[in-house]
Amino acid sequence: MGWAPPLEWSVEPPGVVSTFRPGPGDAGRPGFLHGGLAATLLDETMAALSWATDREHSVTATLSLRYRCPVPLDAGPLRMEAWYHDGRAGRVRKVQGRLLLPDGTPAVEASGLFVRVAADAGDD
Repeated sequence: MGWAPPLEWSVEPPGVVSTFRPGPGDAGRPGFLHGGLAATLLDETMAALSWATDREHSVTATLSLRYRCPVPLDAGPLRMEAWYHDGRAGRVRKVQGRLLLPDGTPAVEASGLFVRVAADAGDD
């Protein structure tokens, strides 16, 4: 199926929330989370929003990120949040997300377009 980071999920305000505890293998620069993994954590959380709220699969069409501060590996569990920017109507949905440090500081902000797809899309 493919690789996905081990995330713990819950449906709660602002939409869907996931948590991830980084380890030494998740470093880019020594001692800090790799930026690509931060993007993956947000992408996974933002794509999961449609499944968690509407039981519909979605895929990423666009993803824009703003890295606001480095994420220390030893900071503790990270919190990713995702919510709809423009409601839930339509096949293409605007989604906002952010990665928060344990103290609530926003470390990465994200926005993207996510497209609803049939559950068997891409199956051969």
